Amino acid sequence: MIRIQGRAVVYGELWFDEAPPQVAGVDVLVHRYRAAAIPQAHNLPLHSLRTDLDQMPEAIAAGFDETCRRHVRRADRQDGLHYEVLPEAADALEEFAGFYDVFARQKGLPLADRHWLLRTAQAGQLMLSCASREGERLVWHAHLRAGCTVQLAHSASLYRGMNDDYRALVARANRWLHWRDMLTFKSQGLRSYDWGGMFTDESTSERAGIHRFKRSFGGVPVLAYECSLPVTLRGRMWLLIRGALRSPPRHSDPAAASAPGTA
Repeated sequence: MIRIQGRAVVYGELWFDEAPPQVAGVDVLVHRYRAAAIPQAHNLPLHSLRTDLDQMPEAIAAGFDETCRRHVRRADRQDGLHYEVLPEAADALEEFAGFYDVFARQKGLPLADRHWLLRTAQAGQLMLSCASREGERLVWHAHLRAGCTVQLAHSASLYRGMNDDYRALVARANRWLHWRDMLTFKSQGLRSYDWGGMFTDESTSERAGIHRFKRSFGGVPVLAYECSLPVTLRGRMWLLIRGALRSPPRHSDPAAASAPGTA
């Protein structure tokens, strides 16, 4: 469980059907991407895509569309990329967050939620990876791990204002990094790769592009729920005051944060 200090209460985040501890020590439990709604809780439906990591690598890659497979092959064979998983996510948080903040300003997104990132790292559930070339970081990914599932939380790359060749390189590096991440997670015994949410509507070109990118990896649509439950009287009063109409504080919308993949 990830403990998050909110404005007035302490939240406990549980992901993908994690069971709460007997003594939670929080005011509100928030079940994120739970498979089923919880009676008497405030339930918010969430849509996402998931890739089955139980398959052989060849079968996973076969689910990619042709453009995606071609970009991954070229990146692997010709681009001279270096893949790295940071062994201690907490030690690389400032480097990741600084990179992400530059990306976020370019895209008009919220800056990195350092409190959430730190608490997730301290819970042992944050995984950071990056693709580099000749020592230059091209793309960063941040994933949240819970049980046998891993979810994309953030993806960031810096290519705006660059020439077309550089932009194309970064786009290939991003797809390649997703592929290498999936292989790493599979080797660690994880069984499902969640793409971090889908917008309920894709009426803007930005959202449509994000969805096209995620779908190019062949994931299966899933419906899950975010469920908020009070644990203490303080938590119950706080949810009543808020009317349970808004989600508790959390990191940036993962679907929006994945925008660089559309390069």
